[in-house]
Amino acid sequence: MLTRKWRGFRFPKQDRIRRERYLKTLRGSPCLVCSRGAEAHHLQHVGERGVGMRSGDNWAVPLCHDCHMDLHRFGDERTWWDLMGVDAKAWAERNWERYSEL
Repeated sequence: MLTRKWRGFRFPKQDRIRRERYLKTLRGSPCLVCSRGAEAHHLQHVGERGVGMRSGDNWAVPLCHDCHMDLHRFGDERTWWDLMGVDAKAWAERNWERYSEL
């Protein structure tokens, strides 16, 4: 197993999941905030990330373009989701589990 070193600690390298077919199921789905047709947004506060790297497709959720841009303008993703009253992480986990069972 590959490992990465970080400040003296070693932890297993996790490959980010990439599934274009899964992302297609999100596109056009109802936005989690306003229910309009959505595009895929990769959650920024989960998984292993680095500068310029997005989380795996298993952490993608449906957001319409306007809500997606609003989230990015707002900047603090965790607070934005809290203000919207949506647990996006839990939604992503449940939806990925359902998709993986197919």
